[in-house]
Amino acid sequence: MHNLSAQLVGPDQQVLVLHLPAQFTDEWVAPVEREVADRLPRVNNAALILDFRDVRLMNSIAITCVLHLQDACKARGARLVLAELPEAISRFLSQLKLDRRFTIATTVDQALVAAVAAPAR
Repeated sequence: MHNLSAQLVGPDQQVLVLHLPAQFTDEWVAPVEREVADRLPRVNNAALILDFRDVRLMNSIAITCVLHLQDACKARGARLVLAELPEAISRFLSQLKLDRRFTIATTVDQALVAAVAAPAR
């Protein structure tokens, strides 16, 4: 069984912060997608923050998962912010030119400000 750490935060508990695993690979995709589907609030100002602080390895399947989460958030009118990307993961996304597709914040606190203040992207 995969256990993910997630909590609802924000002024109205409308932001789901999901802490991603150190090895974000194939085996974690279904649990991550299920956690978001089950726990992302269904309100107008909802947002998802993916906390990458512990991620050391991320494969192409996990990248596809993040892209699917972005699409799911857009479909629900929710914002998606990536936070605390380690240098290697940031460089990886940049090489793939995916850094342009996402709102990226240095910290989870900054991501929360961006998620609450900005319209869905």
